[in-house]
Amino acid sequence: MKICSAQSVREAERRLFARGSMSSMELMNAVVERLWQAFHAWISPTRVVVYAGTGNNAGDAIGLAARFGCPVTLRCAGGLSADAAAQLSGREESGVPTPQPGLLIIDGLLGSGAVGELRPACAELVRELNALRAASPRSLTLAIDIPTGLDAATGTCGADVVQADVTAAIGCVKPGMLVDGAEDAVGRLLCIPLPEVGDIPAADTACVSDAAELSPFLPRRAYSCFKNRAGRVVIVAGSVGMAGAAQMCAEAALAAGAGLVVLYCLPPVYPVLAARVAPEIMVRPVGSYADMHEPHAQALVIGPGLGEIQPVAAESLRRLAEEFDGTVVLDADGLNTAAAYGWKPQKNWVLTPHPGEMRRLMPERVGMSRRETVSCYLCKSDCVLLLKGARTLIAQGEACFYNATGGPYMANGGQGDVLAGTIGALAAQGLSPFRAAVVGAYVCGLAAGRAWVEQQYPIAVRASQVIAQLPGLLG
Repeated sequence: MKICSAQSVREAERRLFARGSMSSMELMNAVVERLWQAFHAWISPTRVVVYAGTGNNAGDAIGLAARFGCPVTLRCAGGLSADAAAQLSGREESGVPTPQPGLLIIDGLLGSGAVGELRPACAELVRELNALRAASPRSLTLAIDIPTGLDAATGTCGADVVQADVTAAIGCVKPGMLVDGAEDAVGRLLCIPLPEVGDIPAADTACVSDAAELSPFLPRRAYSCFKNRAGRVVIVAGSVGMAGAAQMCAEAALAAGAGLVVLYCLPPVYPVLAARVAPEIMVRPVGSYADMHEPHAQALVIGPGLGEIQPVAAESLRRLAEEFDGTVVLDADGLNTAAAYGWKPQKNWVLTPHPGEMRRLMPERVGMSRRETVSCYLCKSDCVLLLKGARTLIAQGEACFYNATGGPYMANGGQGDVLAGTIGALAAQGLSPFRAAVVGAYVCGLAAGRAWVEQQYPIAVRASQVIAQLPGLLG
């Protein structure tokens, strides 16, 4: 999805209405339908609480609330617009809502055109909304277009800002929603297309990953496909005490569709890995990484759970990576080794650092935003860089994607191992290194989100649960 200014969206809507091809009410109904299709599987609420302002965001919120068929409490900051009022079902209740499990709280107070400090009545409702969210277990807060109190252009917040679990970005993502620090208000981004308004000029060369953008990246298999045509992934991973990282990486590659997965490890960890990984994975011990020879593989993953690498082994791994013709994914201790020994990343390499690993790769990073960090690093390398975080960035050259999936329930060990294996599998099946990284980040976050919803919003989703979801998303 494009990143566009709020003003450009308003101008596109004005042009649409001026042509007379669609009324504002018809556009609102189209948005409500898409919101329902995109969001209704997330929650079966006991009650919906709508916080409504005077703009048409309120109509989107009220129209969506009516679709769930459960009691609706309406909290208004002023009178409703005519279109918003037309969305009322007549079943809405008034009064201050009480905390309870299973609430869907919808923020329709202000749209992306709002600037400056909130009016007192609106600020009071924002505080009420946040308190209700905090006190209601297994509930979700959905912001329509942008969380109230967040500046759409700059990402700055006033004294009061809605804390959303999910923000439905209508037509485009506003630049302020992607600024460092805004993610705690925005939450997960849900991209809602708005094709009726036509082409909206982008405010940024980057974009936000969504299903419509990424679906064409995935090739369909020919009926005659067999394992040697489904991609061979070679993984160098694991050490004593960190066998789980190697296991999760290899099993994620298998779940993501790789035809063959070969896991190389040193002799001390071989008995552990051979006994615990899925039987479809080939585990091969090597006395030295210099002994590896895999001329028929399309992807090589180096790093999960490798531990500290000594100079001779590091040199063997560097030569292996530089001489490999397919996609090379460097993760975890692979990245630490690359930083320690000054490896020069190649165009076919995918680097997947978390912020700590990024600091080791780029010690001069001081006071830079995440976007600036990525741009600065790629000035000296033409590799693919995937900078993990609450809004993962994937870039190569001028191309840049913000990942829209995932959430704080992924803040636990093993998620990066799963991502590395998934990227390797996608690359082995024919995706370019950049596309494999973009799709890999998206589907891993999507898989975690699906597990989170199925389990009724636990505090954490384990990496092994993400692996279990992958085949259904990539089929």
